[in-house]
Order: sequence, then structure tokens, then C-alpha cells
Amino acid sequence: MSMGIIFIISLLTGLAYLQRRACGDCQLERPIVLGPVIGLVLGDFSTGLFVGASLELVFMGAQAIGGSVPSNVAIGSALGTTIAITSGTGLEGAMVVAIPVAVVASTFEMFAKTISAFAVHGADKYALQDNSKGITMMMWLGNLVHFLAYFIPTFLALWLGAEFVTSMIDVIPTNIMGGIKAVGKLLPALGFGLLLNNLSRKEIMPYFFIGFGLAAYIPSFGVMGIAFIGIAYVAVWAFTKLQRTGEQ
Repeated sequence: MSMGIIFIISLLTGLAYLQRRACGDCQLERPIVLGPVIGLVLGDFSTGLFVGASLELVFMGAQAIGGSVPSNVAIGSALGTTIAITSGTGLEGAMVVAIPVAVVASTFEMFAKTISAFAVHGADKYALQDNSKGITMMMWLGNLVHFLAYFIPTFLALWLGAEFVTSMIDVIPTNIMGGIKAVGKLLPALGFGLLLNNLSRKEIMPYFFIGFGLAAYIPSFGVMGIAFIGIAYVAVWAFTKLQRTGEQ
């Protein structure tokens, strides 16, 4: 890869996080979004979309709840998709790279949050002085630190480690790669499990099992068919509730 491509991918990774602070969190750092975008940059949109969708299932339960710092989905997805495309290893190569990288890269965000704590104290001082410009400056200083916490690790990994990671993948024995493939098929279930752990409510769990039953025993429905049924049901429920509210 050229230095320009490495810079663009690193910039996209940093901006994918920064939009959380500037645009109301449009979820642009998710693998399903970042993967295809990186695929476009590298000239292989289909592989980027496939890898991004697969990694989304893996990281679906990785959400920042409260002050928690989950796996760094953006860096893991960016490096995983890039390695998958440039090395030709596809999803298996992405799994080898994305999962451990996402876990390790979460430390960079923790470091950025620690540094940003000093910016908060600076904002407090400016608030006592009724200095709105100073408060804004401290806010964007914290955002800059977070941006660099995404940009710099991605840039260095692609600049120094892309070829090394690719060569490591090439020497992985067939039986180990087979194990990785098997684990990769299990990880989406883990992602769904983590998501359900956060979203499970007794009022909505029956609908989950209804959807699961349709997908398992009526294959012709498919995931999209079940999604359309769910959307239609939610729309009917919402309109009915609004109508009853209006009548009251």
C-alpha cells in the first residue's frame, strides 16, 4: 500500500470516531459502515462489505455503555478489512487481525480519556470565568486527543505491521486456520448473546423467539423477510399507540 492509502484509511478511522462528538453518533465507526468504505478506498467494495457485515455480527454487542470502554471496533474493523483485502485472506485473515487488535486498541481510548480529564478541569476554570470560547477550546482539545488515539495506532499498524501481519497469516498451519474458521462461525452468536444481555426484557423476548422460530423452521422467510415483518409490526403498534394517545 502507498503512504497515501495508509493515511486515508487512518484518517477515516479517526473521523469515524470523531463523528460521535460532532454529529450525534451516526454509528459510522461500526464495521458494517467502515468496512465497505475501506473496501472502496482499496478498490474491493464487495470484500469490504462482506468482511464489514461479518465483523458487525462479531462486535454487535460491543457498545460503550456509561463510562465503559469496549473493544475498539473502529481500529479492529479498519485493520481487519485492510488485511483481508491486501493479503487476499478474506474473512479468515480479518478475524485473525480484527479481534485481538480491537481488544488491545481499547487501551488507546482509555489513555485518551485519561488525558481528556485534564481538559475537563480546564473547562471548569473557563466556566468560572464565563469564557465560552475557552470551554469550546477544551472540548475540541479532548476530541483531538481521541482522534489521535484512533489515527496514530491505525497509521503505525498499517505502515509498520501490515506486511508482517500478512506474512504471519501465510505461515499459519492449515489446522490452526481451520480452528479460526470454526471460532469465526461461533463469534456471531457471541455478539448476539452480548447484545441480548443488554436488551433482554421479558416484554419483548417472546418476539425474539418468534423471529428465531421463523428463521429456523421456515427458511424461505430469510432474515430480510423477518425484518420486514418486524418493521411492519412496530409501525402498526406505534400508529395504534399514537391514535389512542390522541383520542385521550
